Amino acid sequence: MNLSTASRTFQLLSRLLDPRSSTEPFVPSAGDKRALPLRPAAQPFPRALPEACGVSSRHIRKFLEELSDSALHMQTVMVLRHGQVLCEAAFGSQTLLAPTYTFSACKSVVSLAIGLLADDGLLAVTDKVEDIFEVPGLRRRLKDLTVEDLLTMRAGLLFTEAEALTETDWVRRFLSAAQKSEPGADFFYNSLNTYLLSAIVCRKTGRGLTDLLQERLFTPMGITDVLWEKCPMGVEKGGWGLYIRPEDAAKLGQLVMDGGVWRGQRLLSGEYLAAALAPHAIPPASTGDFNYGYQIWVGRRENTFLFNGMLGQNVLGFRDSGILVVTNAGEDTDFQESRYFEIVSRYFGGAFPEALPPDSAESSRLAETVRDLSAYSGQALTVEQAGEGAGLFLNRSFTTQDPMAPSVGLLPVVLQALHNSYTQGVESVAVSVRDGLPELIYREKDAVYRLPVGLGAPRVSALDFQGDAYQVAALGRFTHDEEERPVFYIRLDFVETPCVRIVKLALEDGHMVLKQTETPGVPYVYRKLRQAAQSALYKPLLLVAAGGTEDDFLRYKTLQLLSPQIIFEPQN
Repeated sequence: MNLSTASRTFQLLSRLLDPRSSTEPFVPSAGDKRALPLRPAAQPFPRALPEACGVSSRHIRKFLEELSDSALHMQTVMVLRHGQVLCEAAFGSQTLLAPTYTFSACKSVVSLAIGLLADDGLLAVTDKVEDIFEVPGLRRRLKDLTVEDLLTMRAGLLFTEAEALTETDWVRRFLSAAQKSEPGADFFYNSLNTYLLSAIVCRKTGRGLTDLLQERLFTPMGITDVLWEKCPMGVEKGGWGLYIRPEDAAKLGQLVMDGGVWRGQRLLSGEYLAAALAPHAIPPASTGDFNYGYQIWVGRRENTFLFNGMLGQNVLGFRDSGILVVTNAGEDTDFQESRYFEIVSRYFGGAFPEALPPDSAESSRLAETVRDLSAYSGQALTVEQAGEGAGLFLNRSFTTQDPMAPSVGLLPVVLQALHNSYTQGVESVAVSVRDGLPELIYREKDAVYRLPVGLGAPRVSALDFQGDAYQVAALGRFTHDEEERPVFYIRLDFVETPCVRIVKLALEDGHMVLKQTETPGVPYVYRKLRQAAQSALYKPLLLVAAGGTEDDFLRYKTLQLLSPQIIFEPQN
C-alpha cells in the first residue's frame, strides 16, 4: 500500500468514526444492489426423510437445538446427503427464500470459474500474472507471481478490502502494493487475491465472471436471482459480494462433492477439482482446523472441504459420508474459530449407514422443532391486541437536534461501510398505524423510510437505501425496560445479509430516547479496527487522532458509532 492510499483510508475511517457529521466517501457507491425476490430455488433438490438416507431425525433435531444457542447467531441451515435435503430450517425472522450475501464463501465460486478456464485451455495455474496484465514495474517486482499464488493466497501483497474503499483501479493498486512476502512463499489471506482472479476471468474471456458462470454453471444447475457486486471499474469483486440463495449455494457444494458432475452432466473437470481440494498452503492454527487449496478450505484431520465466509457462511462437505451442511449466520468470527465447527463435526464427522428404519414420531418432533425455530410460526397480532403500552407510541412524532444525530441511520453501519454508502443522519421518528400494524416512519436528511412492524410474527418489506434495495423483516413488541420506562422494541433483520438492527424507542419525561444496536456489533467491529490499527502506517495516524492510546479511542468511537443514543422531542 502506498502512503496516499493509507492517508485516504485513514481519512475515511476518521469520517466514519465522527458522530457529529455524516460520512463522505472517496468513491461514491454504485447503488447496484437491486431488489432480489424471495422465492424457492429453481431445480430444487429432492427432499427425503432423514432415516431414508441413514441419518436419524433425532440426531438432526439435537443438532438444531445446539445451533439455536444465541451466541452462534444462526440464520439458516440445510442438511443434505447424496444430493437429497434431509432438513432445512430458518431461525427467527430469517428465510431460506432469500439470496444471501456472502463474504469469503464466494471465493470458492471464483475457483470454479478458474477451473472452467483451465478446462477450456484458456489458462493454466502456472501462468504468470505479468503475462496477463500490463502494469508498470510489474515484470521487475512480481515476475514470479502465478495464478496459483493467487488461488492459494500466497501473492504476499498488502492492498486489501479496506484500502479498496478509497480507490477505483484495484488491479493497478494491488499489483503495485507493498509486499509482505515474496510470491509463493507464505500464506497471507487477502480478498484482493480473489478479486484479481475475477479480473483475470474478464481479461481472458472478454466478459464478466457472472456471465461465464451463468452460461456454464448457473443456468444448467437452475441457480437464479444471483447478484455479484462490482468494483468501480465494473469487475465483480470476487472475494466478497455475491448474493446467492442457500439452496443454490448447496448446489455448488454438491457439484464439488460429486467431482464436477451435476445430475449426470459433467460441468467441471475432476482433474481441476482434485487440485483445488489438495492442501497447498497451511494457514495459522488461529484460523481453524483447515488447510487451503485453490480458494477452498480443506480439512486437516477430516476428509472435508469448505466454502467459508466471515460471520458464518459455510458450505461444508463431508466427503466420506456424502453429507453436506450449508449454514448462514451473523456470528462475530472471521474464519473457522466458531464453536459451530466443533458442533457440526461432532454430529456429522463420523460414518453413517445408507438407511435406517422409519421413525414417524421423531420425524414429527423434528418438524415441530423446525417450525418453532421460525418467528413466522408465531400468531400475528394487530395494534388493538398489543396491550396498553402501544397507545403511548402510536400516532406520535418526535424530532431531534442532538449533535450526534448526523451519523445515525436506519441501515446497519456494517452495510453502509460495505457499500461505501452512508447515512446523512436521522431527523425525526414517528409511529403511525397502517393496516392494523404499527408503522415506523424514520426520516433521514435525504430519505424517509416507512416500515410496517409485525407484532407476534415478522412483517417483510422492501426498502431502498440510496439505490440499494433490501428485504427487511420487522418484528416488534411494546414492553418496559429495566427502569420501567415504556419501550417500543423493534428488531430489523436484513434477511439477505448477516446484519440485524435493534431499535428501541423509550419514553421518559416527555421526550423519547432512541437507542440503536446492531449485529455484527461493537466487539467484532472494535476488534477489526484494532487489528487495522496495528499497521505501521496507521498506528501513528490513530495516535494523533486519539490524543492518547488508540485502543481507548477506538473503543469509545466504536460505541458511539454502533450503539448510539439520541434524544428526541415531541412534535406539536
